[in-house]
Amino acid sequence: MRAKIAFFSMFSAALAIAAAVNAWSYWRTRGAYQYDGQEVAGFPFAFRRVGGDCAASACESFDFHLGYFMADLALGVAFAVLAGSVVAVLARKRRRA
Repeated sequence: MRAKIAFFSMFSAALAIAAAVNAWSYWRTRGAYQYDGQEVAGFPFAFRRVGGDCAASACESFDFHLGYFMADLALGVAFAVLAGSVVAVLARKRRRA
């Protein structure tokens, strides 16, 4: 039972960390599209971009790449499962010792 609690606690924490890391690029670039910059979201794959260089013809561009979003989501879940599994194994070993 202790291993399950440890797994779900670490899984939740790691999933929150993965979501925060994905949103970090957005927080840093929020509003940049108003000044010839790009708003970007996603890590390690930028799945959302808004804005761009107004000298080019794509001043009001919006790009959302579903494949990159799914890859970021899968990496976040894999990271959370791995972190939860490590903590669950450590909790079992600690109980046996």
